[in-house]
Amino acid sequence: MTMKILLSLLTLFWAALLSGCASKNDDSESDVKPRATVEVAPAVLGSINDVVSSSGSFQVLRDERVRSTINGKIEKVFVLEGDAVDKGQVLATILSQESNAAIAGAEQLLNQATTDSDRQHAEGALRLAESTAARAKITAPFSGAIIHRFVTEGELVSQGSDIVELVDPETKYFLANVPLNDVPALKAGQPASVTIPAMGIPPLRGTVQAMNPTTDPGSQSVQVRIKLGAIPALVTAGTFGNVQVKVGQHNSAVLVPKPAVFHDDELNQYVVWRIQGDSLALITKVMVGLADSSHYEILSGLKPGDIVATVGGYGLPDSTNVTVETHE
Repeated sequence: MTMKILLSLLTLFWAALLSGCASKNDDSESDVKPRATVEVAPAVLGSINDVVSSSGSFQVLRDERVRSTINGKIEKVFVLEGDAVDKGQVLATILSQESNAAIAGAEQLLNQATTDSDRQHAEGALRLAESTAARAKITAPFSGAIIHRFVTEGELVSQGSDIVELVDPETKYFLANVPLNDVPALKAGQPASVTIPAMGIPPLRGTVQAMNPTTDPGSQSVQVRIKLGAIPALVTAGTFGNVQVKVGQHNSAVLVPKPAVFHDDELNQYVVWRIQGDSLALITKVMVGLADSSHYEILSGLKPGDIVATVGGYGLPDSTNVTVETHE
């Protein structure tokens, strides 16, 4: 009987001991906090371009309003907006004011004729007025495209009135409005690249051709003309674009991906989350230099080979344990 009691007590003791151990393990496991997962990239040595960025629009060097050479009536217009024309092509004909009056007078006589004799006399006068009518042919001064038509047939015009507006698409260029503080870095011949946000076409390559010697007082910018190579026909005058002009290059620069760098607005400084070892994220102050579409140049704070968080680092407290996500 005593042995049975002893065995029962021992069983209860071991059960309680095992239960206590299990409880401690559970508490220990519950104290382990999940680690933040980050994606990383190394700081590398490379080259980065120093660029001046600006916006602007496409323009044409040859843009002319073709005007009437006489007073008279628009007899015929042969072109519409968008038509391509050759140099010397007839765009419109204008009946002179005197001839128009003579023909109109003869037609009025014919309408008022009541006898055969009067009718014959009026018809003769009309034939004479039409055969001797003076007409002016308005021709294209150069090959190009019609972008605006100002008149309709039958309209009365004066000498110097606008008939059509003609541009030469072969003289298209890009006109950038560059902030005044960026102008000293620019000079003729520097390579430039123009992109058009509204069109899915590759960047257009060219060079700086000239700079306006005056500054716009309102925007404090200077107009800079960019000469481009072949410009697609669908890019018309007035199309908006952005330009980047390469004004220099830094070689052997320490570069990190742009998503790794953040600006602390309160302290007015740039920081990265540098990964020490394989699992510790350290907030590291850096000084940045140039930047392009994908990288920052790091002037201080990192060295080549340092690992920085590119995804998942922002907002982590200093010295946070992390798990580095690797992509196979």
